[in-house]
Amino acid sequence: MATKHEEIIHYLESLPIGRKVSVRALARELKVSEGTAYRAIKSAESSGLVATIERVGTVRIEKDRPKKLDELSFADILDLIDGRVLGGALGINKTLNKFVIGAMTETAMIPYISPMSLVIVGNRDGAQKIALTHGAAVLITGGFQANAEIIGLADEAELPLISTNYDTFTVASLINREISNKNIKQDIMTVADVYEPVEQIQVLRQTQKVSDYQALRRSTNNTRFSVVTDKGRLVGIVTLQDIHGFSEGTLLDKVMVKNPITVTRHTSLANAIHLLTSNSIDLIPVVDRDFSLVGIVNRASVQGHDLPLSHERTWTLQYQVSESLYTIEQEVKDAEQIFPNWGVHVTPQMANEIGALSIGVLSELLTLATTRSLRVYQQKASMVDQIDLNYFRLVQIDHEVEIRLKVVNANRRRTTFDIDVMSDHTLAAKAIVTCQVIEDI
Repeated sequence: MATKHEEIIHYLESLPIGRKVSVRALARELKVSEGTAYRAIKSAESSGLVATIERVGTVRIEKDRPKKLDELSFADILDLIDGRVLGGALGINKTLNKFVIGAMTETAMIPYISPMSLVIVGNRDGAQKIALTHGAAVLITGGFQANAEIIGLADEAELPLISTNYDTFTVASLINREISNKNIKQDIMTVADVYEPVEQIQVLRQTQKVSDYQALRRSTNNTRFSVVTDKGRLVGIVTLQDIHGFSEGTLLDKVMVKNPITVTRHTSLANAIHLLTSNSIDLIPVVDRDFSLVGIVNRASVQGHDLPLSHERTWTLQYQVSESLYTIEQEVKDAEQIFPNWGVHVTPQMANEIGALSIGVLSELLTLATTRSLRVYQQKASMVDQIDLNYFRLVQIDHEVEIRLKVVNANRRRTTFDIDVMSDHTLAAKAIVTCQVIEDI
């Protein structure tokens, strides 16, 4: 018989995506205490079943966010290292909590082994046995098999016993990279983190009239609404400007803007903000694969959320290049020079196949130098709209590069830089970079 906690979790799983959840309503609906309801909601939030969104509350969400390390299952590892299950198959979907490389003596391994960890070893029967008897799964590298006793222990404990043809170093590298990739994706905010579900917004149907729009506008003080079919499929957007000059009896289907800009719940928040600002609009519909309206994202819902511009993602090119960029102290002789020069030491990781600074890395350096200058010295978050780059002279490994910025045009929405890239006191590249200002910080 299911516990109260399990009943609540099953109930939450049955709710439609976007449904708002509260402790009090849940307790009343399922006839449980508020304490029990609160603990179940927190558990559901940890597992990605619901999420708490600022100014909205706790809502039911899709469990499709990338997994963090503490959410990886043994099945994920099995796929990653192209492994095969030798025993303990009933535990393959369990979640693991850490990895242990069994490169020490069997006795020395014990303090490092904890329940639901994964011990990576070679063909060492003793080490495999110790891991399983201490509640850990086992990954055997080098393509080796396990003996019948070890397989029996794995089956009895329902702990996966996995074999892979990869060596230990390769397995560790693959796992570390996968963890980093998942955590990078996890850190990136998406529309799903901020959007307003369709159950909480006002929409119009294409069969309604201008008079219905006017009534809804007066009751909500909004001027921009999504227009849907009777089945909820998005067909357009209608604004105050669109209805100007039309009678109140005109169908919305005749005045609405068809094929509007849309995003999905998986669209990055930065991209959504870019679309809002670059198109000078206040609202973008959020749709699913069949274009059914699932909600909206607007300027109000994205305000106060920091763009993912500076997370420590050691596997990303941006992070590695960003760590190398530094400001150059210089005497300001030009009154128009409001930003510092930037410098970088060209490392082997920045080079192309002929040992020179890669054009892709140079573009990233220019992007970072301009957006960081605006962010640090003018408190403006921005994105690069356009780069016109001319690379005159190859820059070799272990040489210093100086990036000199000069503003040639600036207004409230855009800043354009004229950039000289110097190496060995010689002009190596020249660029015109235009940044779109997203918001003042």
